[in-house]
Amino acid sequence: YLDESMNLRFADVDVRSISELLSEKFKGRVEIDTLNNAKATKSNILSIKDKLKTTTVNDIVIVSFSGHGLVDEEKAFYFATHDIDFNNPSEKGMSYDNIQSLLDDIPARKKILLIDACHSGELDVSTDSSTSLASTNVNSYIPEGAKGSKGSKVRSTTSGKDSFELMQTLFYDLDRGNGSFVISAAGGKEFAFESDNWGNGVFTYSFLKAINELSRSSYPEDGKINISELKNYIYKNVTRLTNNQQKPTSRAENLEWDWVLE
Repeated sequence: YLDESMNLRFADVDVRSISELLSEKFKGRVEIDTLNNAKATKSNILSIKDKLKTTTVNDIVIVSFSGHGLVDEEKAFYFATHDIDFNNPSEKGMSYDNIQSLLDDIPARKKILLIDACHSGELDVSTDSSTSLASTNVNSYIPEGAKGSKGSKVRSTTSGKDSFELMQTLFYDLDRGNGSFVISAAGGKEFAFESDNWGNGVFTYSFLKAINELSRSSYPEDGKINISELKNYIYKNVTRLTNNQQKPTSRAENLEWDWVLE
């Protein structure tokens, strides 16, 4: 981040890890664009839409974000871009509308959105909304080996219950009309953890593990990965590794179209 005090250890590693895995699994059949560190600006991210417009109806699109998640005083979510002002996230941050616009009106019908970022306003540490939060003084369970979380040093303006409802509402709004399958790293009143033990954010680590394990010919029977299986695996693995302190959130699935990632 331009504000170096907000740097995360594994956000750019998450991006590279996903890129390397997909390049290997879909060798010769995948096109990948990565925007790490200083390149991860709002304008650069939005420019990816031009390429997504050239997809076909049979293509699969995976859009993945890894970094800080912020909630402003108006209860709006923003993904923290490289040059974001953490005190004014609406100026350069990626709002849910911005994120949704990437997947709106593109030919590809099979779309996954992964967000490895915590909804920082979810952490109900204090009823005093003026209290600044830092990962070093949060009264919350930190998994063994976890060095940080993707929502520290921002202001909490929302209670745990309210923010959980907010996250659900935002996800329903995000899904409206574009048919994407959305999985986010954290819901409720949680941080999204990263750790040396995983070498990634725990959400990204679980996604990588899911792709590797679910694609084995012995699991499931045909070695194909249904999107519902992917979501369930990530949820169970993140929950287990964080001792129930982080639970991924997903939108309501279209049970009639549980497509295969292949």
